Amino acid sequence: MTMKFGLFGGAQAVPGEVVTEAALGYHEYGEYIQAAEKHGYSSAWLVEHHFTGFSQLSATLNYISYLSGLTSKIRLGSAVVVVPWHNPILLAEQVATIDQLSRGRYDFGIGRGYRANEFHGFGLEMADAQEIFEESIALLKRSFTETERWSYKSDRYQFNDIIVEPPVVQQPHPPMWIGAASENSVRGAARNGNNLLLAQVPTFETIGETVAIYRDELDKMGVEFDATRVAVTRGLMVANNDNERAEAHVLRGKFLTEVQSLATDPKFQSKTFVPAERHKNRGNPTDVSEAGAILGSSEEMIERVEKLYELGVRNILLHDLSGSFDALQQFAEEVMPHFEGREGDAVQAAE
Repeated sequence: MTMKFGLFGGAQAVPGEVVTEAALGYHEYGEYIQAAEKHGYSSAWLVEHHFTGFSQLSATLNYISYLSGLTSKIRLGSAVVVVPWHNPILLAEQVATIDQLSRGRYDFGIGRGYRANEFHGFGLEMADAQEIFEESIALLKRSFTETERWSYKSDRYQFNDIIVEPPVVQQPHPPMWIGAASENSVRGAARNGNNLLLAQVPTFETIGETVAIYRDELDKMGVEFDATRVAVTRGLMVANNDNERAEAHVLRGKFLTEVQSLATDPKFQSKTFVPAERHKNRGNPTDVSEAGAILGSSEEMIERVEKLYELGVRNILLHDLSGSFDALQQFAEEVMPHFEGREGDAVQAAE
């Protein structure tokens, strides 16, 4: 099973003092994704965030539509569309439109949200997120598969005599990827037949444990484990000397600190908000990156990817905050070839 390497991130129209994505504007980031396609990266995944104050990508599906016209081979994914923010029927129409425009290259990454400032901004309680998420997912799946008009009514939504258009290209619908962290959510993703998106902060060892949980749940169901259905995001910090390594840590340290603040800052918390465990007590940002990022020279990056490979990971999404075209090329030419054509040990590695 050949290793897959994709990208994670997004354009940033107004970088400001805190750089949280690839430090590239909307048009420059499109050129970055075009370069990634030429270098053989398999996918590009775009974030969705709101109300940050430093212009993280918000209208993600619009931007993916733009990228679908710039590219022809690379798969395009959302990581993730936060479902509680959206009307599920309008969301289904947008997803189906992207699937048409991309000729079936879209991966539908979804989640329930974790940033307190976003729930605060939309006037929603985090305690309601799971209920909204589950109802919306059921409506999305029905929207993609119904061929006759239908109606629906609940305490939250009412839709009368509708049929969602256009139809999707991928059947029964674009692959659904769930952003999950807790054991319950990981097992739930497996039970519901969804692919799994894992965050970039947990250590290599934690990633291995999570992959094992997902596989264990599939085993209980009698479903064969496919390692490519688990995508693991990792910080990409190409550093060919000590100075570059120090600079990379400063840049990613700003990112990790800002994300933790948005997730846990009390001034943004709703009355029922409980900070997610994955954002509490993360420790020193440098230590976090050393324990989990794809970091260093080409030789060290190969060693770090090898660790993930041994843990059963076959699909890595790289998040390079520098937005460096040179780093993109270096990783493609000096790291990716070491993992081409490996077969036969995907299942054993996860055992």
